[in-house]
Amino acid sequence: MAQQTGGTGVVLLILLLGFGTTLKASAAGERIFAANCAVCHQGDGRGVAGLYPPVTESIGSYVALPQGRAYLVRVVSFGLMGPISAHGQSYDGFMQPWTRLSDEEIAQVLNYVLTNFNRDLLPKDFAPISGAEAKELRAGHLTFEQVHADRETLMKALSSKSN
Repeated sequence: MAQQTGGTGVVLLILLLGFGTTLKASAAGERIFAANCAVCHQGDGRGVAGLYPPVTESIGSYVALPQGRAYLVRVVSFGLMGPISAHGQSYDGFMQPWTRLSDEEIAQVLNYVLTNFNRDLLPKDFAPISGAEAKELRAGHLTFEQVHADRETLMKALSSKSN
């Protein structure tokens, strides 16, 4: 009986440590979002109609596809320019590249936006983006046009998946 209690205590400790790590990552992601993203996308991620697209209740479904995960890392890393549509609203603006953010910071801010603003859209098997994944996905350099083309390909794939 003592072994079971000890085992349960170890499991509980591991869960609590993992929860603590998640909270730290979420807090870091929130700080990064507030410092870099909220000026355009607003603190609640709802954007500004016609100027800056929402990241709330819009990008969670992207991570169901590998190219969606890649697009999210790349749009934050390399920026975006050109017309897009989100929630039926058209936008034709510019998102600056955030090349000064580290791989880990890119992962933290994306995980913050995904888990706080898009929770209901995330696939059931959602795995947070890791710093290592971000590093791999942002290797090389993409132009605004290449990121825009990635978005168009992703939107078509998501549309096909939902049909």
